[in-house]
Amino acid sequence: MIRRRERLSYASGDLGFNLVWQSIELYLLFFYIQILHLPLGVAAGIFLIGAAIDWLFDPVIGAVADRNADRYPMRLWVFLSGPLIAVALWLAFRSPPLEGMDLAIYATVTHVGLRFAYGCGNIPYAVLTARITDDPSEQLKLTGLRMQGAALGGLTAATIYALVSGGDTPFLVGALILGVLAQPCFLITWLGVRERVPPPPSSSLRAAQEIVHYFRLVGKSSGLRRLLVTIIVAGLSTTVTAKAILFLFDRDLQNPQWGYWAALMPSAALLITTPLWVALSSRIGLVTTLISAVLLHVAALVTLWIFYAQNLAVATVILAIAISATCGMSVMFWTMVPITIRNLETAPGGTGCAARVYAMSNVARKLGQALAPQFIALSLALTGGGDATLKGGAVLPGMILASLICGVTVVFYRPLRRAGNGLPRPMQS
Repeated sequence: MIRRRERLSYASGDLGFNLVWQSIELYLLFFYIQILHLPLGVAAGIFLIGAAIDWLFDPVIGAVADRNADRYPMRLWVFLSGPLIAVALWLAFRSPPLEGMDLAIYATVTHVGLRFAYGCGNIPYAVLTARITDDPSEQLKLTGLRMQGAALGGLTAATIYALVSGGDTPFLVGALILGVLAQPCFLITWLGVRERVPPPPSSSLRAAQEIVHYFRLVGKSSGLRRLLVTIIVAGLSTTVTAKAILFLFDRDLQNPQWGYWAALMPSAALLITTPLWVALSSRIGLVTTLISAVLLHVAALVTLWIFYAQNLAVATVILAIAISATCGMSVMFWTMVPITIRNLETAPGGTGCAARVYAMSNVARKLGQALAPQFIALSLALTGGGDATLKGGAVLPGMILASLICGVTVVFYRPLRRAGNGLPRPMQS
C-alpha cells in the first residue's frame, strides 16, 4: 500500500505540469489568432511543427531516461526541468515587436522550446506510475489522484487567466504567475516520491538501433499498437473540445467573456469526475468504461449542436457533460499504459522500456493534439466562408467530427480485453 502522503506528492507533479499544459491546451492557439493575429493556417501549422519536434525528441528523452534510470531517478528529471519550463512558457506568451514572417518564426521557435522543456520533465514524471508500484490496483489509484492533481492545476490556470483577462497583457501575466507557481509542485514530487520498482537492465543502443528498438516494441505487442491508436483518437477528440471552448463562446454562442470562465470546466470536471470514472472502471473494466465515455462524448456534442442556439445556460451544461466524458477517456487510457509496460518488461527477453513506452504514448497523444488545431481551423474556415479574419465561422462541426472518429475507432479497435478478475490485459499478438 502506498501512503497517501506519497500519492499526494506524486499528484503534485501533475498539478505543476498542468499549470503549464493548460496554458498550451486552452489559450495558446487563441493567443496566436486573436492577439498576435497570425493567419489560421500559420497558427495551426505552428502546433503541427511543435508536435513534429516532439515526435523526434520525446523518444530520445525516453531512451536517455531509461538508459540512466539506475543513476538518475525519474523524479530528478521533474525537478530539474521546472525552471526551463517556466522560462519557455513566459517566452511563448510574449507579444514581440515583430510582424509577418519574423513574428511567425518567433512563435514557432518559442513554441518548440516550450514543448521540448515540458517533455524533458513530463515523460520521466509519467514513468513514475510504473516505478512507484507494480500493483495494477495501486497504479489505478495513483492515476486517479494524478488526474485530480492535473485538474487542480488546470483549474488554477484557468482561474488566473480569467482574473487577469481585463488587463493589457493578460496571457503574459498569467504565464509568468503560473510558471512560478509550478516550481514548488515539482519540488514536492522530487522529495516525496519513492521509486520502489527497480528498472530492468536497459539496452544501450546506438541511434539507428534505438529507432529499430522502438519499432520492435510496437511490432511485437498488439496491445501496444492498439493503445497508441486509442491515445491518438482520444487525444484528438479531447483536445479539439478543450481548445474550442474560447472559440465556441466567442463565435458560436456570441458571449466571449463567459468563455474565459467556461474554460474552467475541463479542470473542474476532471477534479470532480475522476473518482467516479475510477470507481466505474473498477466495476466494469477499463475498456467498457472507455467506450462508455467516448459514446457519451459523441452524444453530448450532437445534443449541443441541436440545442446550443436556444439558451446559453443549457449549452453550458451540455458542454460540461461532453467535457466530463473526455475526462473519463483520459483517465482510462493513461491507466492502460503501465499495464502494457508491465507485460512488455515481464515477457521473456523483456528489458526496461517504461520511459520508451511513455515516450511513444506521449508521441501518440501529441499527434492527436497536433491534429486538433487543424480540425478547429478547418471548421472555422469552412463555416465562415474561408474568412481568415475570423469574423464568422463555427467550431462545433469540427468538435463533432473528431468525436465521431474517436468513437468509431475505439469501438472497433479496442486497446485491451478484460481478464477474468476484471483487470485489463493487453490484446495478444
